[in-house]
Amino acid sequence: MSFAPLPAFYEKNARRYGHAHHGKWEMTPIETYTCTNCGASDRERLYALWMDQEIEKGRFSPGMSAIHFAPEAPLSRKLSRFGLFDYKTADLWMRGVDFKADMMDLPFEDQRFDFFVCSHVLEHVPNDDQAIKELYRITRCGGCGILMAPIVVGLAKTVENPGATNEADRWRLYGQNDHVRLYAHNDYTNKIRSHGFHLEELGVQHFGEEAFHRLGLKRTSILYVVSK
Repeated sequence: MSFAPLPAFYEKNARRYGHAHHGKWEMTPIETYTCTNCGASDRERLYALWMDQEIEKGRFSPGMSAIHFAPEAPLSRKLSRFGLFDYKTADLWMRGVDFKADMMDLPFEDQRFDFFVCSHVLEHVPNDDQAIKELYRITRCGGCGILMAPIVVGLAKTVENPGATNEADRWRLYGQNDHVRLYAHNDYTNKIRSHGFHLEELGVQHFGEEAFHRLGLKRTSILYVVSK
């Protein structure tokens, strides 16, 4: 497996706007970001590993309903190929998804899905608490999900300023112009648990050093798996 680096414009803009946390994320390795074969990012590679392992354990059974928010193309192809799930996609802006959906007001009945993937979406949402409440509502009892966001290692408190609406301020504070917050680990995990989810934090001790090396993952990478 070979990898391509994170696009250089992230570092360029971090320097330009004075973002202090570039490269300090739990995930997102700078040198091994993208798989040159399938185009999957590091986090998608970790999700795929976990799903393969869980399928082998029998956690998922044929016909289970799954929803993938802001679907990343490589991971979406894999989920579709499984042939295991009643698999649907959703986003507010993307073309070609099954549902146009606002994370803060999802158009699904209670306990609709057995499994969801919501990866790097919450940092874009004005009210992330409401979005997590909605995810909890649509998840069946006994269901689970991958719930991920950019987290900075060592950050003491989540950075969030509703007044930061222009490009320069958002690049400076969050490292990206379409983000509205930058999460600290404890704030993120406490927020998820406060809405009723059980949370597993799976890192290198769970998956093993060999798997992390093979997949080009940072040693600080953590997979956040929620269940209801």
